[in-house]
Amino acid sequence: MNPLDKESFRSTRLWFTWYSMQQKNQHIPLRPPQRQKKRLVPPALSTALLWTGMAACCMFYAGPLYGQSAAPTPNPKTNQQTNQQTSLGARRLSQISFVLHRMERQQQMATEDPVFLAGSYPSYIHHRRHYKEKKKDITIFYNILIDMTLKKVRPGLPDSLKVVIDTLLTRSAELYPRFYNQGRGSYNFWLRDSSYRFPYSWWIPLIKKDGAVPDDMDDSVLSRFVDPKGGKDSLEKLHQVLQGYVRRPGQPLRSAPRSYRHFYTYSTWFGRKFPVVMDAVVLSNILSFVSHYQLKWTPADTSALQLIVQTIRSGDYINRPLAIAPYYGKTAILLYHYARLMAEKPLPDLEALRPALEKTCHRLLDKPSGAFMEKIITANALYLLSNAPASAARQSAAAPYSLPVPVPPALALPDTAHWEPAVEHSDFAYFIGNIPSYMSRTLQSVLIPVNALMYYHYCPAFNDVLVLQYLTLSKN
Repeated sequence: MNPLDKESFRSTRLWFTWYSMQQKNQHIPLRPPQRQKKRLVPPALSTALLWTGMAACCMFYAGPLYGQSAAPTPNPKTNQQTNQQTSLGARRLSQISFVLHRMERQQQMATEDPVFLAGSYPSYIHHRRHYKEKKKDITIFYNILIDMTLKKVRPGLPDSLKVVIDTLLTRSAELYPRFYNQGRGSYNFWLRDSSYRFPYSWWIPLIKKDGAVPDDMDDSVLSRFVDPKGGKDSLEKLHQVLQGYVRRPGQPLRSAPRSYRHFYTYSTWFGRKFPVVMDAVVLSNILSFVSHYQLKWTPADTSALQLIVQTIRSGDYINRPLAIAPYYGKTAILLYHYARLMAEKPLPDLEALRPALEKTCHRLLDKPSGAFMEKIITANALYLLSNAPASAARQSAAAPYSLPVPVPPALALPDTAHWEPAVEHSDFAYFIGNIPSYMSRTLQSVLIPVNALMYYHYCPAFNDVLVLQYLTLSKN
């Protein structure tokens, strides 16, 4: 009985077995004998059609191996959204969306609050390391920090979230002119275009007129990451302006520890009659600005880098962070800024110290008592260190025998019910209004331990954007 009927082709392997045996004039029944059906296709033609079909299948599946496409090539622009969602993951995108919409709700509209400006993110001041909303503050500082972070994370997000970021940036941009010094190209921490009462204590303006402070280098250089304000000529002009506010030989520096008084680099303030105050975080921000825009280094830049290197080698960034960074005063914040600087471009003097910085990050992350926001900013620092160009090159050169780049342990984010107390109302203050920083080290040793004239700045939306940065750096 001839086994060639329709059901015999269900298994290609069995058919080949039957065919090979047929060549040897053997007969293998593949099923019980059935009524013989009339052959519709001659045997020779049937065999030819079978081999032709098999060859077509092989070409279809093997095509990509030989440069032939099995399917139309996808359009990168069309599939960009899908790729971004795949790289981040649905759950991570949901978390990012949650954070962005919390920030969107916090950004002020025109009629929401009589104190806060439209487009600003509410910030508050307290004389203790404890979050309170009693004293409201009007500053451009947190808008700048939030905007530069949003611009950094924006490219990796899907279009639907880019629209949210663009809306936040557009509203925020309306604020900048009110803090800008048109003549010098610098920014002030507080309003320049209207009278503004010094927000710390009522009695300070009685001593120093209205209590106003000069423009500062921090806001001035960080704002250029948001808006360069022209081409390279404009950036080089600002860099040259900074050179006019460098500590000169013979100029006293009583506010810094003795081991740092031989550095001739930038003061934090533009005021010529204002005391020279050196802050390692501010210096790191200036060098990030110079490196990012590839400006020509000056002796002040070299001196700033040497000061930063000394803070790491001496361990002062761990043991006495408030002495070397009086306006930030936390090891985690110093790590974050050093990592941002190293992410701009490799600096050999700092690259040698990368393992020490990574080790300190892990030690802070392993502390069971560390505040959640302190761990977030430390994790961001470690991700920036591991993703920096020199770190990637180091791994590539040593592969495949190198150890993996140290990355932070995954942090458990608070749920929506605990988000506000754990993140937005955290007692972790990013910036300090440190009035004793203008004074001698002797007076600082008396005032700072009792927390006298120390004012801590809080901004819930800035804490949100730090978590947003963590979510984009850590991906899945």
